[in-house]
Amino acid sequence: MSDSAMFKMPTIDLSAKSLLTLSQLGIFAVFAYWAVEGGVEDNIDYLFLVMMAGAGLALFLSVPNARMGVTLGIPAVMVVMGVVMGENEMMFWAVFMLIMIGPIAYMPAMATGDPTLGLDDETRLQRLGILWIVFALFMMFMMSGLADMATEGELTEQDNDGNEFTMVLDSSQQTIAQGGLAVGVIGVLVFLLTALMGTEIGPMLPWHGGAMVAVAMMAAQYLWTVGENAPSGSPMDYVMILCMIGLIVLTPCIAYKDADSD
Repeated sequence: MSDSAMFKMPTIDLSAKSLLTLSQLGIFAVFAYWAVEGGVEDNIDYLFLVMMAGAGLALFLSVPNARMGVTLGIPAVMVVMGVVMGENEMMFWAVFMLIMIGPIAYMPAMATGDPTLGLDDETRLQRLGILWIVFALFMMFMMSGLADMATEGELTEQDNDGNEFTMVLDSSQQTIAQGGLAVGVIGVLVFLLTALMGTEIGPMLPWHGGAMVAVAMMAAQYLWTVGENAPSGSPMDYVMILCMIGLIVLTPCIAYKDADSD
């Protein structure tokens, strides 16, 4: 395969690298599904479907400049849509998607040392560590609502139709949320110390921090399933959390494997 090829078919097996690539693809596949899950009301739904599906395939096939195009292109389209439709709220979601999509697009390539990044190993791992921490905190405190569930025992959100609902936890469920959040925060600290600062913490490795954050994400998903007034879930919710966990755990496992064996 020449460097000028328009795409590259990845090898699919049970290796960590392959599973990380599939996790990345799975996230965009679920985004594409969610765009039309409740039925298609207008052309915007089709636009998001095509945009997410195209982004996932471009990254999966290593299309040149796909990472930059996906990271900046999706928020840019949302900004344009917000201006055209006069929906200022779309600007917020554009920033939200930028923070979320950027790490999803870049972390697998940074973990595997993709040469197209043009980074030396030290710089690559430093930037990856910072990006991973931002993404892990974003998932715990913004996406999952775990912090609100742990501190308030309830969470107010909007469903797919824009209707507001409040999910309420009982005391046992709130304790689970508190435990999950504590484990997740400890996991971020473990990763920070072992991956970025090079500190030895007994047998702890960077991917152990990722596993702790994964526990927090699974706790949040469980509470979304059992909480009072929680919206009914779908199988795709579990596919998404599985792919997110794959991204969170496999990224440090692959990136810092060589350092761990030294």
